[in-house]
Amino acid sequence: MTFTNQETDYLMNLLTNQLMALLGRVMRWQTHSLSQQQYDRQVHETLRPELTMLTDITAKLQEQATDPTQLGAIQAGLNKLQVATTYQLTADQLGHANERRLNRRYRS
Repeated sequence: MTFTNQETDYLMNLLTNQLMALLGRVMRWQTHSLSQQQYDRQVHETLRPELTMLTDITAKLQEQATDPTQLGAIQAGLNKLQVATTYQLTADQLGHANERRLNRRYRS
């Protein structure tokens, strides 16, 4: 399947936007009050399927990409998301998460 340059550029922009949205979501998971189990569930339910799709589409568009800088940025983002699939929350992050959960519970 081949695309025109305009179509390829458009698809690369869609990939970039989706990648940035997903990176933002992962960052929120890592910095908000999630337990490791909740983080792992988000990775399994959301990140892995999205990462697979983004990786597959990027590979298909790679030969037609007209902007190597954008393609490199997409690849870097995909690599960061791949690392996030095995991310382990630090003891400090888990402590803050537990504290926030307790505060929410006792506000009522």
